[in-house]
Amino acid sequence: MKTLGQTATQTTPRLLKLLLLAAIFYIPNQGHFPDFSVTGLNVTNLLSIFMLLAILVSKTKVRTPIPLKGTFIFFFLVLTWGFLIGQVYDASTTFADLQVLKNTIQYMLLFFLAYYAIQDTRTIRLLFLFILFTTFFDIYLGLRQALDYGITHYNETRRVAAPFSWNSADSNRSSAFYCIYLVLVGAAAFYDRKSRMVRWGALGILALGVFVDFFTYSRQSYFILAALALILTFRRNVVLALIIAIALVNYHVWLPDSAIARIDMTVQTDDSMPGVVAAPLNKELDTSTESRFIIWGGAAQLIARNPWGIGLNHFERNIGTYVPDYAHYDAHNYYVLSTTENGLLAPVALLMLLFGLFRLGRSIEKLDDSADSRMYGIGLSMAVMAVAMVNLYGSRFADGNLMSNFWIFAGLAARYRSLLLESRATAAAATPAEGAARRRTSRWAPRPAAGVARSADSAAPSRF
Repeated sequence: MKTLGQTATQTTPRLLKLLLLAAIFYIPNQGHFPDFSVTGLNVTNLLSIFMLLAILVSKTKVRTPIPLKGTFIFFFLVLTWGFLIGQVYDASTTFADLQVLKNTIQYMLLFFLAYYAIQDTRTIRLLFLFILFTTFFDIYLGLRQALDYGITHYNETRRVAAPFSWNSADSNRSSAFYCIYLVLVGAAAFYDRKSRMVRWGALGILALGVFVDFFTYSRQSYFILAALALILTFRRNVVLALIIAIALVNYHVWLPDSAIARIDMTVQTDDSMPGVVAAPLNKELDTSTESRFIIWGGAAQLIARNPWGIGLNHFERNIGTYVPDYAHYDAHNYYVLSTTENGLLAPVALLMLLFGLFRLGRSIEKLDDSADSRMYGIGLSMAVMAVAMVNLYGSRFADGNLMSNFWIFAGLAARYRSLLLESRATAAAATPAEGAARRRTSRWAPRPAAGVARSADSAAPSRF
């Protein structure tokens, strides 16, 4: 008869799987669900708490230490330092600053929760495919927005912002989301060998996702997707990479007119028509592009004056000191933002974390010759590159709704690596024991009579 503890232990893995599935779908799409929250407690917090409790109840033992633990802790300490420095300079918004610290760390902890929650590679594949499904669902939402807005003419107020909202102010977040997760879709399309349906489905999602991203009208995402497409296809097939390179050079031939108009707006002329740039160009940057350089110049002055940081969540309230026209603006670059707020150690900690995740992806890719190892490894290393790029022109690293599935996938990929290494270690330990058992048995086994042929298992043909 099963005890209550045994029943709970058997139920826990299924519960953890369901909680992770819920987190993968809910967190990026929470803007489409009814708002349920009280002070310090919302659905995302509850999902994290329940996962942690389920892991503790299951008492799962992980033989392989989690990778990058020290690197994560170092980054958390730098963020905590930024929070403390901010309270020294200005403690008027302590609660808001503490909430930013909590949210940033909480979403990154999904890496650890995903790692400790999973005990087999089959579940890892299921969760990975569900991340792809969630990406497809959010691409579908973007397609609906694009068709409702109209795709023939560029309009600053009618840009795709799915999955986050129908507000064009979220369009750059949307484009960053597509850049990161289309890379994972591409990894499945090029490297999955277990299911033809998954492979062709991922290829279709990839094509649709790139099409929808055009209508976020984020010029940054255009160039990031182009660079990632070249890297991914070059690793898969040089001829395909050359075809894509030729297509990119001739983007005026196939890109939608509204997207071409948006690209041409990077530089402007005095006689430009609205949304379209006439030649010759005078090489004058548009207002959006120029503003970023002005803000970064103000941030450089803040860093020079406060090399140890101005305080977490304090950038927008301080940038106006040096750039009055852009008071209360975001840095539009997480490297600049983090360095300004948390000090000169921040970029060191951030780059260590990104490089560590990239190396983790490369090590997974080289575990063996299996398609899964290549898919997860290349997917992680390419997603890290996407994360690094989208934060050059926006502050996305601490955006939990955007980054949550990245952290979950990174934890799954790390767990996949550990499971394979643990399996190898078990097999290696079992081999000498089996050999010793055979030797002990052979001492007492009767010898075959003379002239009796040995079995196929004991007799091996000799060349000599």
